[in-house]
Formats: sequence, C-alpha cells, structure tokens
Amino acid sequence: MTNPDPFDAEDDHPLVGADAADLAIQRSKWMRQAASAPNLLCGKEEMFPLTLELARIIDNGEAVDLDAHPALSSVESPKTWRKYSSALQQMGLVQNRRGVLRLTASGSDLVADESRSRLASLMADRIRLFAEVLGLLVRQPMTVEEANAELVESYHLEWKSVNNTRLRMTWLEVLGLIEWLGERKQSATPVGRTLFAAWKIVTPPALAIPDSGEPIDIPEPPEEITSLLESLAATEGAQENRNTYNIWVPSPKSDPNKIENLRTCIAAAADTVKKDTLLKFIADRFSLKLSSVESMLPFMRAAGLLQEIRRGVFCATPAAKAWLQTGSDIDLIRILHAHMKFVGELVRAAKITTPRNGVYQEGVSYGLNKEKVRWLIAFMIESGLLIETSWSSVQATATGLRLIQTLPLAEAPLPEVAAELDSETASAPPTPSEPGEMSLIVESLMRTSVTPSAEGRAPGEAFEVSIETAFRYMGFHAKRISGPGETDILVQWYDGSGSLRNAIVDGKSTSSGRVTHSNVSDVAIDTHKEKRSAEYVAIIGPAFSGETIKNMAQKKQWALITADELSKVVSSSEALGLRPAEIGIMFEAPGGLLRLASLIDARQRELDTLTLIISRLKIESETEEAVSARDVSLIERGSELAPNIDELLENFSLLDRLDSHIMRTIEGASDPRYATYRIGDARPAAKRLRALASAIEKGL
Repeated sequence: MTNPDPFDAEDDHPLVGADAADLAIQRSKWMRQAASAPNLLCGKEEMFPLTLELARIIDNGEAVDLDAHPALSSVESPKTWRKYSSALQQMGLVQNRRGVLRLTASGSDLVADESRSRLASLMADRIRLFAEVLGLLVRQPMTVEEANAELVESYHLEWKSVNNTRLRMTWLEVLGLIEWLGERKQSATPVGRTLFAAWKIVTPPALAIPDSGEPIDIPEPPEEITSLLESLAATEGAQENRNTYNIWVPSPKSDPNKIENLRTCIAAAADTVKKDTLLKFIADRFSLKLSSVESMLPFMRAAGLLQEIRRGVFCATPAAKAWLQTGSDIDLIRILHAHMKFVGELVRAAKITTPRNGVYQEGVSYGLNKEKVRWLIAFMIESGLLIETSWSSVQATATGLRLIQTLPLAEAPLPEVAAELDSETASAPPTPSEPGEMSLIVESLMRTSVTPSAEGRAPGEAFEVSIETAFRYMGFHAKRISGPGETDILVQWYDGSGSLRNAIVDGKSTSSGRVTHSNVSDVAIDTHKEKRSAEYVAIIGPAFSGETIKNMAQKKQWALITADELSKVVSSSEALGLRPAEIGIMFEAPGGLLRLASLIDARQRELDTLTLIISRLKIESETEEAVSARDVSLIERGSELAPNIDELLENFSLLDRLDSHIMRTIEGASDPRYATYRIGDARPAAKRLRALASAIEKGL
C-alpha cells in the first residue's frame, strides 16, 4: 500500500474515497492510538540510545521498582522507572505487571533487532498523527509551524501550540525518517518515504461527519421487513407496544463485532433447530458458558429475529431470513426498530454531536436504562448510522439521517414530560435487583399507611410498626411505645458532634389517604414532646391535606413526612450508605426534607463522579494513557455530569483512601491537578470492599 499524501485527494491516495468499512477501521485505529507522543525527558541525541538501553535493562529483569533510578550510560541524570514506563508503554515496548516492567513481544523484537525503522513502524501504529506528520513531509518540505497548521486544520485539533507536532517531528528525525533543509524546513528521507508507503494511516475523512444535506442512497428493505414497518406505521398503539427487552450479544475480544456475531447466531437457526442445539452452538462458537447464552434467547425472540415454531424448536423469522439474504446491517436495524423502542429514535436524538449521557437520558423517556441504550448505540455505530465524535459523544451520519426519514418514528416526548421522567429517574434511588428486607419495608410503609387495620392489628398499629422497622433499618434506635398519653415511636440517634438527639414520631394511617388537622392533637403532641425531652416532632402519614395542618406544623416546627417520602429515604439510605446523623436532617423543620434531598443528590453525584473517573481510567488504559484530574475535567466538560476540578480531586483522593490499589500514580506533581493515574486492580479492590461490608453486616 502506498501513501503518497494523506491529505490531498488529487494525488489519488488509496484511502481517499474509501468506503464506510475502511473509514470505520481508520476511526477505530484513531480511537485506540495514544493521543500524545512519548517523551523520555532527555535530549534529542539521547532519545533512541536511551530507548534501547531501557529495553535491554527491562529484558534482563532489572526493572522491579518503579521508584528506582536505573543505572544508565546514555544519560547523566536518569529519571525513575515510573517516568520512563509511561513513554515506553506508549511505544508498545513494555507492560506493567504489578509494579514490575516486562517487555512485550514488540519490545523483545526491538532488543533483538535494535532497528530505528522497527521502532518507527511501531510508533506509527500506536501514536496518533505520527505517520500522518511524515506524510506531510513526503509531499513537500515544511517547517514545524506549517506542518502543525495543516494538522490542526485537517483534523480539527484543539492544539494551542506547536509542541505536539514538534515532538513527533523530533522522533521522526531521530529515527532517520526526516532531515533538515534550508529555511527551517524538513523533508522526508528516502528511508522515510519507503516506510511511509507501507504504513496504514488515518485520513481526515475518517474523522469527518458527513454533511447531512448530502444525498445518500440506502438499500430498499426486502418485502418481509417492509411489511413490519408498514404494520408499525398503520396499527394503532403499535409504537407503544414495542418492547424494551434486555439486549445481549456475544462480543469477546477475539470477535468484537456485535452485529456480525448476531448474524452468526441467527444463521444457525436459518433452518429449524432445537433449543439445546442452538444454545450449544453459540456457546461453543464464542467460548461461552451455556448459562450465559441462555440470556440471549429472549432478546432474539423479542427483537423479532427468532421464533419458536413448536415447543423447544426454533427458527429464524421471515424478516431475519431476509436480513441474512441481503447481508445489510441496515436491515437488522429496521427489524429492531419494528420491535423495540428507541431504535430509529436514538438516531434522531443524535442529529448533532450529542454526549452519550444525553442519549442515555433521552432513552429514559422511552423506558430504557443506560445499559440498553449502550447496546443500541453499539449497533448503530457498527452499522454506520452513528459515529463517535469523541470518547463521550456521538452523532448521526448522513446515512443514519437518511434512514430515519424512511422509518415510522414514535413522537418525541414533550420537553416537560421528558424532563419530568428524567427527574423522576434521576431522583429515584436505586433499588436492589432482588426483593429483600429493604423492599419489604418500603412495601409495608406504603400499604399500612392507607390500611389502618392491616394484618388484623388495632387501628394504626401496623403502620407504627412499619415506621419503627424503617428507622431501625436505617440505623436509628427506634422504639414503638404507643398507648394512652404516649408518643407512637421514640427515635434516637447521635448527630455529627456526638450529641444524642431525640425525636417523637406520630404515625397516622387513614383509609382516605389524607391526614388533616382534625387527625392531629397539638396539645397531645406537645405533652409527648415534653415527656420524652424530644427536640423534634415528625408526623408521618400517607399524605397531608389542607392549609390548617400545614400552618400548624410550621408554627410548631413539626416535620410533615409522607409514607412515600420516608420510603425514598429508606431506599436512599440503602443505596448511598447514609448515616443516622445525615438522615436526621429530615426532622429539622422547616425545610429538613429539602436539605436531606440535597444531600442525597450530592451523594449520588459523588458516586456518579467516582463511576466516571473509573470509566475514564479504564478507557485510557486501553491506549496505555495516564490521565490527571485536569484531563478528566476537560474531557467531560460537555457531558451531563460535567464535574469540576475540585470534585474530581476530592474523588481521586477518596478512591485512594478506599484502596490504594484502585488506581496507580504514574507521575506525581506539586499541583495535584496534574498528577497522572492509570487504572489499577480496581475489580479486586471492589470485591475486597464488598467482602468487608459483608463481614460488618454479618456481625450486626
């Protein structure tokens, strides 16, 4: 393959005008390449000799302490192994195995060969815009400033200086691929031209978003799929009846293409096949357990790809067989759209560059959670209907926009309805995947609040017991007293300063579902408060009706709490690990519940930020990049969460306090914003923390 010019179509470059598959390959390469060139923190003359010497020492098994300084002959003041390892990993020469550096296969090849050309080719594959800079200098001599300007313009980069281009050109010079001419210009050497002709590059069209106004032809659907879409458009209620079933398709590292793997699975059922035979084929083909494959069968049926023609015997649907015949990924998307919600609508939601979080939130309006939307996005990207504009954003391609013009789409949710649904989803605390003690407590609170004689007990007694149980579950000392002249429940806890706090709770269960002023005796409550030396009073019922009771509560500084509000606090205490000292805010009147809601939102945001940090560290680890708090802040500034630098620093510190193995410090800095990290043994750390939590729970 020859690469005369990565930018000029007139030179008939083989990648100019490449088809969608070629461009997708280029985009994938771009995404996995390191964004910055390796920096060994040494002079130009030392760069290649130092690389070789470091590789030899590692090959001898001497790089066992990342904070040690290697004994080097090629530089006078060596840095630590930790500083060198980042650059060597970017080149693909080494890997870090629990703090010990080992050569990769490519590293071993370099030690055996010690060839500048070998290292150059390795960097061309692993470093973004390394080969492409050489391509500019193959075309014509350029200064650093000229090459940088063309890169920035062609690839829409946000580089503010020429340093990124300068470092790449320095490496090219060191490796013998470019040479100096007059007037500060450099040009490719004969060796550079020969190597460049063999390299695969990423061209600007691979990163460009096609013009949505450009006419795009898409294949017509076969008759079987056309019939599905016509039925969706013509049948009343069909849009609402589309399902939101869980999606799962095999996608091991050796076979990552989800659509191709799904095609393989459905092709196995092109003729009738027994369930056990089909599942065993899929398990064997993708080296999976049968139990894992079992979860795929319901999805294939719900998606309209597989049908059970008699008990235990399956066959591909007519539409699926038509898809197998055409081989078109777009036909698969059409079938999915006919059966599942938020398929074509997802493309509509990403007409312009949209953060993934924004697409996830749109999916909420259609009843889909984040994981289901993530699967659909993957299908859309593989079928060329979406393109990743960054790690965290996507945008519809011209093909995608053309396709949705031909699909019967559900009406977009009204902004106020979507916002309401989004708000409810965001504020509702996570619930356990299986019914447990907490869910039973919540159910009991809601049921007994409107059933005074529930479970055959005296009026209101079951509700009082439910309230007592709820507070005990959240860690309070709660005691149901009840009876004449007594409060219903006494609740006690220690606040943040260690002082004991007392609250009396009056539970009101009414079959009408409403508590009014006539249900409450302020004289009795004042008596109970004084008798128990309580600082706080709470009245808990299904709901409160009328201004009189609300005015009385405001005057007396009572907290009016509905059963639903208490249920959500119970759920949040479980999901977020809230302590009684924090939950006790709800007793403070006025406004205690609102302040607690703010605390819950802040705690949830903290968890979301931790998730984002781990996700970013994992993503960057795939290209062996280290990231700082500042990097994450800049990358995610357009996301829904958009954490600020202080939040990120607090959460980086929290991760380190939880378990120092969750992430590894790559390069420290006097300013913590610039300290860089990589993902560490995060999964074992999570298991360790869960084990500790389980031990504590068991002891309790």
